[in-house]
Amino acid sequence: MRTRGIHPSALCAALLAAAPFHADAFRIDYVVDLGIEHDDNVLMSAIDPADSNALRAGFGFVVSEETSTVQANFGGRFEYWNYVDGPQSNAFDTSLAGRLNWFFIPEKLSFTIEDSLEMRPIDRFAPDTVDNRQRVNVLALGPNVQFNWSRSVDGRFELRWIDSRAEEADDLESQRLSAALHAIRILDSTSSLSLSLRGQDVDYKHDLTARDHRRYDGYLSYDRQLARLGFGLVAGYTWADYADGSSISHPLIRARAEWAVSARNSLSLGVAHQLTDSSDSAIAGITAATSVPDRLSTASVSLNSSIYEEDRIELNWTYLHDRLGFTFGPYYERIDFLDATAFDETRRGVLMQLSYRLAPTWDLRTYADVARSDFRDLDLRTEDTRFGFGLHKTWSRHWSSALDYAHYRREANGPFGDSRQNIWYLSVTYRNR
Repeated sequence: MRTRGIHPSALCAALLAAAPFHADAFRIDYVVDLGIEHDDNVLMSAIDPADSNALRAGFGFVVSEETSTVQANFGGRFEYWNYVDGPQSNAFDTSLAGRLNWFFIPEKLSFTIEDSLEMRPIDRFAPDTVDNRQRVNVLALGPNVQFNWSRSVDGRFELRWIDSRAEEADDLESQRLSAALHAIRILDSTSSLSLSLRGQDVDYKHDLTARDHRRYDGYLSYDRQLARLGFGLVAGYTWADYADGSSISHPLIRARAEWAVSARNSLSLGVAHQLTDSSDSAIAGITAATSVPDRLSTASVSLNSSIYEEDRIELNWTYLHDRLGFTFGPYYERIDFLDATAFDETRRGVLMQLSYRLAPTWDLRTYADVARSDFRDLDLRTEDTRFGFGLHKTWSRHWSSALDYAHYRREANGPFGDSRQNIWYLSVTYRNR
């Protein structure tokens, strides 16, 4: 079994346990599932595929509370894999993302905990297997002070201590201190305008492979939320000063839009042109958990201590009917690392999901996920294709079962070559709600 170190998320769990949750507002939704899996190429080998059989136990949850004292939302999943045969060692994997805001003085003084724990690739160029995953945890803690600049402008000061670490990527291990000041004006019942200044001091533990720096951001934000349309725009500038005397500056632009086209159709769009890094993007990626996760969060992105220039656009269309649900989401991202120790990457892909209710207790679910990455510095290209389907049976309010099939194919012109994998999975699930 793979060994795992102690991660800052343990501290997050302890603080959550100590928080003053109110029984009448506290809610926990969870799923427990057990299953057996057959994999015909568990290590994704291009020349010597080895099959395996495994027993899996999973637990997914969402914890939430919304009161005047505590606003909390955390979602996560734990999985234990017991491989009864084959070359694969047993594994225990986790993912967690969420935010807790605890008010000591209502509307004046609060304390925030943010945590992002994901499974990331150890080797970005190798296929996605259980042996090629590592836990990456980013934990942010700190107080918030809210005050009034004037009758029409509110102020907010935030101070954060941020700890970042990964099981295998030592150069990511760092501590940073971040301070932000916001001036917020509510224009009307649907819109607001804010001016923000933020500074960070980043100290990496392994200075030979990572560069300490200070980063400064200044930006204007405009948000508007109408009955069927919501959008926001962030525009500003970022500066970074390195301990070795070099510096970089870059425009900061982010935009989002959500449109409820009709009762059944919705569209969302996200755009970014900015400087960021692995730790910053992890915290920025924390969103409210609305459903219990039934799979681990396994982002297939490069992991590096370097700041990078990011150009990203994401589009998502969702259609929901009484018996039919469909999601279509293309995306494009270009990453240019500032340090020579990392390799620039351009990713493009599309994710499609479809579910259809065959009968009151029978559901058919299918998906397709195609992603292509080009590493320009290496003249290397990888293409990952995943698709699958599942037949799900609901036995009662709490109990269900499923038979799922998944196919994964990696095509590459690099040293790992082409490989493919087929997985069958039979499971039983219990939901508390």
